[in-house]
Amino acid sequence: MHLALSTTAGDHLIGRDTELARIEQFLGADSACCGTFVITGGRGSGKSALLTAAMRLAVTARRRLLRLQAPGLVPLLLSVRTELHALPATLGEPALALLAGGSPRAEVVAAALAAIAVRTPLLIVADDLHDLAPEDVAVLARLSAGPGVAVLGASRGPIPSVLTGMPVVVLNPLGGDDAARLLTVRRPELTAAERADVLHRAGGNPAALLELGMVTEPHGGLLAEYAGVISGLPDAVRGRLLRGAALRPAHRLSSADVHEWQAAQEAGLVTVTADGVSFAHPLVAEAAYRSAPAYLRLRAHRDLVVALTDQPEQQALQRAAADPDAGEETAAALETAARIFRERGDRYAAGVAMQEATLRTPDPETAARRLIQAIKDARDLRNSAWVAELHARIWHLTADPDLLAEAAAPAAVAMLWAGRYHDAYGILLAASHAGPLTNRRHALDLTVAAAVIAWLTCDDEHRTALVPMLRAAEPVTDEVAAALVRTFIEPGSHAGREICAAASLPPAGTPLSPAARSRLAHLAMLAWLEDHCRLAVGALQLALAPDRAEDPAGGQSAPTLGMLLARVSALIDVGDWRLADVYAAPHQANGMPAVELGFASLRAQLHALRGENEQALALARQTWQHLDVRADLPAHVRLLRAAGLASIGDGDHDNGYRYLRSLFDVNGRPLHPYLSSRCVAELVVAAVRCGHHDEARVVVDRVRRLSGDRPSPRMNVLLHLSEALLTGDDGAEEDFRLAAYDPDGPQWPYEHALAHLHYGLWLRRHRSPREAKAVLAHAAYILTDLGAAGAGTAEHEIVVGAQPARRDGAAGGTALTTQERQVAELAARGMVNRAIAEQLFLSTRTVSTHLSRIYRKTGVRGRYELSAALYPET
Repeated sequence: MHLALSTTAGDHLIGRDTELARIEQFLGADSACCGTFVITGGRGSGKSALLTAAMRLAVTARRRLLRLQAPGLVPLLLSVRTELHALPATLGEPALALLAGGSPRAEVVAAALAAIAVRTPLLIVADDLHDLAPEDVAVLARLSAGPGVAVLGASRGPIPSVLTGMPVVVLNPLGGDDAARLLTVRRPELTAAERADVLHRAGGNPAALLELGMVTEPHGGLLAEYAGVISGLPDAVRGRLLRGAALRPAHRLSSADVHEWQAAQEAGLVTVTADGVSFAHPLVAEAAYRSAPAYLRLRAHRDLVVALTDQPEQQALQRAAADPDAGEETAAALETAARIFRERGDRYAAGVAMQEATLRTPDPETAARRLIQAIKDARDLRNSAWVAELHARIWHLTADPDLLAEAAAPAAVAMLWAGRYHDAYGILLAASHAGPLTNRRHALDLTVAAAVIAWLTCDDEHRTALVPMLRAAEPVTDEVAAALVRTFIEPGSHAGREICAAASLPPAGTPLSPAARSRLAHLAMLAWLEDHCRLAVGALQLALAPDRAEDPAGGQSAPTLGMLLARVSALIDVGDWRLADVYAAPHQANGMPAVELGFASLRAQLHALRGENEQALALARQTWQHLDVRADLPAHVRLLRAAGLASIGDGDHDNGYRYLRSLFDVNGRPLHPYLSSRCVAELVVAAVRCGHHDEARVVVDRVRRLSGDRPSPRMNVLLHLSEALLTGDDGAEEDFRLAAYDPDGPQWPYEHALAHLHYGLWLRRHRSPREAKAVLAHAAYILTDLGAAGAGTAEHEIVVGAQPARRDGAAGGTALTTQERQVAELAARGMVNRAIAEQLFLSTRTVSTHLSRIYRKTGVRGRYELSAALYPET
């Protein structure tokens, strides 16, 4: 056991929640449960730390804790020596004799512990089961088979055969996020570059994460243990280990003569397979390198420079290590090595090589250019801390505005998708104030990056700052990107409408350069903003398709991560919710916090649209806990919509209305110019149900003005539907028909179905039940195909058919509004308020208000008199 290897942060175990939950389940609420539970894993995987956390659980489970830390079972009796005197003489006296120095007998220990467990349940914690004698392990297994005794053990190697079939948890390496969190908590002194190096070399092993690169070896740590083993090996073996360590990880050691590695293999330092020889643990390489004197390390690097002539990328790294003061020649070799690594998909090695090249470049302008590429490599690793560290150096190398702008764009993107919005904006603002740019491409890239921030924050300052930035980029080198920025500046201008109408996409499978992918991504975003959603989906699928020649790793670079959110949004809009589920899965976020939150908001929206109200509300509340709503308004707006629809679906119409009303300010201005405006019809539906017609009117009028003189067909549908719902009487039919029968409406299936659903409801209650049935059937078909919640409502309305016809002689009925008349008739038929609310899509509070007015107008005292008041002839 190595105490230095704890993976805890305070009392919390990092990255082992699932394993700890299994142990908690094993201990259970029943303190009398028995059995053996085995934790296994490689060296330094955190077995002891997990055992320590499990012991804290044992206290809450009211178990007596016995810890076995020495060979043999007799030490267990020391923990219960006071109870031995209370045992029957046949059990207690032999056990006491063992403590007095008698010959160890495992059966005596087992009998005494079993007797004590009858009165006090025991948990025996055995670290390093692999060091116990097989007969002692067998005794523990037999003991745990009896009542009141549970055994929790850790084993490094194969599980002892006597424990086969027992519950086992295997400690695998920590995932990337958990490894980074452990490193941040336990080693905050590391720079970002040092942290990246440790994460890369450790491979998720907790011990390696905590000990790699430490100035002094921790006492009792695994690194010191390996160093001790290596010091006892022959010089030739130590030399081979040193050369292997100098090559760094993921590089196979020479296996020309396997017998040369026999001593290291027997010592557990290397593993030998048909593929070659590799270090058994990351700390073995660290120990081999650190234990060698400096002159031997330099000699190893120089030897490798000679030996690696057929691997120029590795040779360049060795040349840099062999001569820390090397100049331009080595820097150029490192730049070439970085290109090879990048083509191979090894972004980390490429970033390291470019960083080293920068440090060895004598010319500041050339160093700045190389540093920019290092920033891009670190950005593509999603390592925002490393990006920030690299970007801070650019200002010490150059004052050239073009180079500063070229560095700022990738740095800001990395900050942005890491959730560091203010840092991103600060980087862009500083670059834009550095001086006039001569390279229009860089100026436009800077402006597009700033436009993305404006999209996220909807801050007027961010939006207006785009005007001079775009002016500095003119004449623009890319009309699509420029149109995208103009659309962010003035949404009602529809600056990209003509571009989208004339756009065509290359055939699938066409090789695309990075510039072509970037242009497609800009076109897709522009198309989505202009409600050309199918064009947006097609362009995004092409832009995001992996190109193995360009990216053998098959990952997404940081600039495209924002497009992942746009793709899911567009898929929802065109009705492909199944594919939207696939692309909104958490792992698709590639470890970027802002994208993870964006995907969570989209999944919450999908839950709400499907009527999975509990899941939608739970996910919305969970996501809000981690969201900076002022810096990521799109995610906030999606969550408000999800919570509003889910609340209404659960029958809480008032809360649903409040959520949807929060999408607009008190004057009706959309919180987000695009996402909020597209929810206007859903807000009006909720407002009508809750009696907030006047507030809804303010919002609809404001959205209509912001949509410009030529709203998109989608906004036309939503605005006509909103107007029809607010009108409500016989004058609403024209707006209903314009909403339901817009020739472009089917492009947005959900809104198209919503228009038919509400038109059908209006027809059934105002004019033609037969025509309503056809309209409602169309809505039901679309909603069923989507898997949307409204399908059941449409089908129910078809079955219910027409309401009872209004009778000419209805006493008092002439004073009632259309909706009051509907409420009165349903109440007269004996329906309770909640059922009336569900039938008419109202809140129960609104139904109560209507009934109060109905009683006053008709002069009745309660619903039991309504039938006579409404139908006096009967």
